[in-house]
Formats: sequence, structure tokens, C-alpha cells
Amino acid sequence: MNLPILDLLSTAPADESPRTGSDRTMVAVARVLDVADGGTTVTVSLLGSAGISLPATASTWTGVATAHVLLDPDTGRPIHVLGPAPAPKTAPPTFKPPTPTTHTITCTAHPAWTGTHAPTGWGRFSAAVVGHPRDLSQGNAGTGTLTGLATYGQQIPAIGATKITRATLTATGNAANPGNWSAVLQCATYTDAGPQPTGPQTAAIITNNQTTTIDVTALAAGLLDGQGIALVGTVYGGLRGLGDSMVLSLECEVQL
Repeated sequence: MNLPILDLLSTAPADESPRTGSDRTMVAVARVLDVADGGTTVTVSLLGSAGISLPATASTWTGVATAHVLLDPDTGRPIHVLGPAPAPKTAPPTFKPPTPTTHTITCTAHPAWTGTHAPTGWGRFSAAVVGHPRDLSQGNAGTGTLTGLATYGQQIPAIGATKITRATLTATGNAANPGNWSAVLQCATYTDAGPQPTGPQTAAIITNNQTTTIDVTALAAGLLDGQGIALVGTVYGGLRGLGDSMVLSLECEVQL
């Protein structure tokens, strides 16, 4: 009985053709940086990358500068060191970390929370006397020492700045003191017992309910640490804690 001869299905590969510039090679040559665990862990640099620690086939690595590395065929990532490789005619590239560059950026931080601490606790003086529980007060209005606080959460540390070169605070008086008074500002953290001030102070004259821009660059270190700004003066007066009051404008240096 005669059987028909099947035509050849295809002599072409079934997989898709590689894209332009792609490399289907599954083994590459990498520079050996370090050997550990008796030669079963090898740190290599592939195509000038930073060190990559990989499992390795146990071999003699004394004096070896390069190694064959198995790559994942789908991702191209190195997955295993196969063994020493002869030194290539052209040395593999050496990893050089990029040189960081410093840039100056400007940003704004709005207070996440504001209030005043009195001997009776937080918020009670502002709500009962001033009528605005989020206002900040300082001094003594006959109820004991008042200390206001504005916190900014992690807004400023999240910038990743290495330095604050200039910081200004927009502050609006709440007319609790209708004349001129000296607002004394200092970085502080919140506690139930009242603000805990640290670091240098800076001061500015506030008039009635007018808005003033205050240079608070002296408080830069505390702001970078995520501290708030407290109102710690002895002369009675108050600042608004809402709207544009207590908003920080910052010029920062960041490394990219």
C-alpha cells in the first residue's frame, strides 16, 4: 500500500523574529567582582552594571576576572553564573555610578493641623476666647501661658531635600492684639502636654489682622526633620491657622 508523503510543514522557526536591536543569546560574559560561599555565590557586573550577587556553579575562581552568566531568555536578566570565562579581547565595561547633580526647587507646604495649647489643654482657649479653634496664640491673656503650633506632617521631609536655602512663612494676625506685637517662632513637636520647642528662634512684628511674610530660614534644620512651627513669645497675640496663614514657601536643594 502506498502512503502519501506529507509535505514539509515548515523549515522556518516557529518563534517570532527578534525585534531590531534585540539579542537572543542566553549566555553573556560579565566581570567578576567578588566570590563567596566557597565559590557558589559570585558577584558580577554585567554590561557595566552595579554588582549583582548570583548563585554559581562551584569552580576555581582564583585569578578569574570574567565569567559566563546565564540570562533569562524572556527578561535578559542574569540568573546563574556558569563558570569562569576566558578574558575577552575587549574588557567588559566598568560600573561608574552617576555623579549626582544639585538642583534648586521651590515648593509650598500648607499646615496639616494648627492649634493652641493652654493650661486647660489643646484648642479650648482658641475656641472659647478667640472663636477660632485652629488659631495660634502666644503669651498670656489671663488664662496662663499660651503656645500655638502648626504642624506640616511629612510634607517637607518627603521632598528629599539636602538643604533648605530659603524659607518664608505667611502669617496673618487674628486681631486678638489690635496693636503691634512680636511673634516669636521656633520649631517644635506636638505632645499632649503642649509643644516641645527646639532649636533657634526667629521673630517678626505682627500688626492687628494684617498679613506678614516672615523669613524663617533659621528654622530650616527643624523643618527638614519634619517638625512644626510653634508660637512661643511672651507678648499676647494670635495668628490665623486657616487659609493662607501659616503657609511655608521653600527653596530647597535636591540631588538628582
